[in-house]
Amino acid sequence: MAEIIGICGLVCTDCSAFIAMRDDDDELRAKTAAEWSKMHNAELKPEDINCSGCTSDGEVKLGHCSVCTVRLCGVKRGVTTCAECDDYGCDTLEEFLKMAPMLREGLEARRKGK
Repeated sequence: MAEIIGICGLVCTDCSAFIAMRDDDDELRAKTAAEWSKMHNAELKPEDINCSGCTSDGEVKLGHCSVCTVRLCGVKRGVTTCAECDDYGCDTLEEFLKMAPMLREGLEARRKGK
């Protein structure tokens, strides 16, 4: 399977929600729901842990992904990732990266390869 990269730089195909859906893995769904609920101070259920990838043609998106401001902005601007955006480093992206700082390195690498 080809790698799916989210607009924010997340490798969707490495994400446990994507893997759980792809493999129909209820054990991984339960584990991920518990971990993410604790991590994000939210109440996620195993049935919430399904996603076809941020930029995929699939209809199934994890709850947050369907309303993610970074994703919606990128779709509106027609970019594959934020690294391609003329406004790279905007407030929307910077706020998101506070929650997911590990994505910055991948975006920076993509930007250099631009």
